[in-house]
Amino acid sequence: MQPLLPPPQQTGRLHAMQPAAILEITSPTGVFVAAVLVAVACQVASNYMRLPAIALWLAAGMLLGPYGFHLMHIEAIRPAMHTLIELGLAIILFEGGLNLNLRGLKEQGWVVSRLLILSPALTMLIGGGLAHILTDLSWNTALLFGALVSVGGPTVIIPIIRQTRMERQLRHVLTGEAMLVDASGAILTIVMLQLVLVPGMHIGIILQHLLTKFAIGGAIGWLGGWLLSKILSGAWLRDTELRSTASLAFAWGIFMLADAISAQAGLLAVLVAGAKLQKMDIPDIERVRHFKASLSILLVSVLFVLLAADLNLATMMHTLWPGLLIFAALVLIARPISALLSGLGSSLGKAQISFLAFMAPRGVVAAAITALFSLILEERNIPGSHELEALVYIVIIVSVLLYGFIASPLARWLKVEGGDEHSVLIIGGGQIGAELGRVLAEKREVRFLDLNAEVINNLQRSGFTAVRGNALDPLYLEVVHAEEVGTAVVMTGSSDHNLLIARLAKDEFHVPEIYVTVQEEDESKHSRLIRQIQAKRLFGKPYSFTYWNDQAYRKRLVYETRQVEDDSELVGQRVADVRIPHGVQPLAIMRDEQALLPHDDFRFEAGDDIVMLLRPERIQEGQPLILPPPTDHSGVTNHKQKPA
Repeated sequence: MQPLLPPPQQTGRLHAMQPAAILEITSPTGVFVAAVLVAVACQVASNYMRLPAIALWLAAGMLLGPYGFHLMHIEAIRPAMHTLIELGLAIILFEGGLNLNLRGLKEQGWVVSRLLILSPALTMLIGGGLAHILTDLSWNTALLFGALVSVGGPTVIIPIIRQTRMERQLRHVLTGEAMLVDASGAILTIVMLQLVLVPGMHIGIILQHLLTKFAIGGAIGWLGGWLLSKILSGAWLRDTELRSTASLAFAWGIFMLADAISAQAGLLAVLVAGAKLQKMDIPDIERVRHFKASLSILLVSVLFVLLAADLNLATMMHTLWPGLLIFAALVLIARPISALLSGLGSSLGKAQISFLAFMAPRGVVAAAITALFSLILEERNIPGSHELEALVYIVIIVSVLLYGFIASPLARWLKVEGGDEHSVLIIGGGQIGAELGRVLAEKREVRFLDLNAEVINNLQRSGFTAVRGNALDPLYLEVVHAEEVGTAVVMTGSSDHNLLIARLAKDEFHVPEIYVTVQEEDESKHSRLIRQIQAKRLFGKPYSFTYWNDQAYRKRLVYETRQVEDDSELVGQRVADVRIPHGVQPLAIMRDEQALLPHDDFRFEAGDDIVMLLRPERIQEGQPLILPPPTDHSGVTNHKQKPA
């Protein structure tokens, strides 16, 4: 689209900002590659600066575009923007459906369904009405603006959810709403676009269009997801690198088929296809998820940079105050009313509904659809396309900044912070990790993430939440919902990997309590790093992953429980200071209906039940299993042995 004002080098108003001609990127390929590099750099910077990545993408795009330094000649790639936006939206929504928490959505379906109806309706009416009053937009174009800003932002809300560690119910409601409102909102916007293009369209025709698009998108998405699951489960695509590329091609095919039958039905179709796919029993579905998640993040970031570079900043400045007033009305009137009416009669409390009332960011889907529609309006010579785009971007930018910064303080103030402090995620423990989890499961909720397929399959058959995957990849921590747990136990066979995973769990998923195992030769090397990430050394001693897992696989271990008596010399002793014979491995301490993990600074108390694994042939009858530092008498009572 052409800017309302010529670029800076033509007006001379920002002559000092003109770069050397050699730095200007004028070819379509160069502009696209530059957008990719800038997007990735902003993503890295956002991780270090603890800022929303979307804010940096927008700022970078504006600075590099025609109204900044004009390094990127966005007009070179403008003819391809329509295609890029559509294909990008298809993958973003397909990946969203693939990761949609269907169980949580079912639990809060009543709240989400009301939000999907009330929030877009109120946003469109209030936002559109104010846009017509405060600007020169016609009623039809103003209502189109209201429909556009009703589209949510899963790419924004998901990082906010992870950062704030909010309650499970709120997570399910917000993620479900953000995913579904993207597709339903996109369909609403295309219907409103028809009103702008064909004024005077009858309400009956509008409803018919809506129902038709929902029916076509849902049907094609369900059938496409089912067919793709059969293809991915077939022998000819099993365990090959073609699985990811085939699912990408199929997702685009589903989108194009539905879109060819009814415009914009493709967005709902790919969302439904992703949701259907995740319900099917598909081997190694995590590889497909990983590929889609990486591609989705790249597409989101590149689209934001390109769209921001194409913004008309002169028009944005002209519509700044109307945009801010409209945003204030949406935040203080439209969203609170829809959240209150949606939460009535549900299991959500007042604090949770209050949090919902002040959490509705907009993201890349709204921006991309707006850019697409602005192109269409400009091609039809319909006035108001630039003002429409500027108003939508003002709402997006302010919402991202506001919600990104207030989410955590608001969650603390309303006391809706989540994360079950009693839940445990055991990472990479192999068979010993499985045994530890079974002990802890008597008192706590336990999840597992491991590369060992046999261990994971056995745990799944036992009813545990267990995911096979590499914990060094954040995707698998997302799949197992690491942001929900209160404790992470990292016990792979590599001390270096354990600390990398621990830092990832701490920095990216904000797990409050982290335990790591350390191999004997790595004690001194890693002690400083353990303190830096505020982790605890599990077992308070060096841990031999290879030895203990080998003994477990050979079924040479038995459980033993010993109780610390009132007069025991262990009372008050630190785990790091006591002596433990070779062939004995303490797993957990049962105290007052709690299952606790031993670590360096853990101190024994009278009445503690110490659960251990041991090699029975290495232990003599009546032999003390845990010895205090100064004496050779433990004062513990032997309990019955049982096979592991």
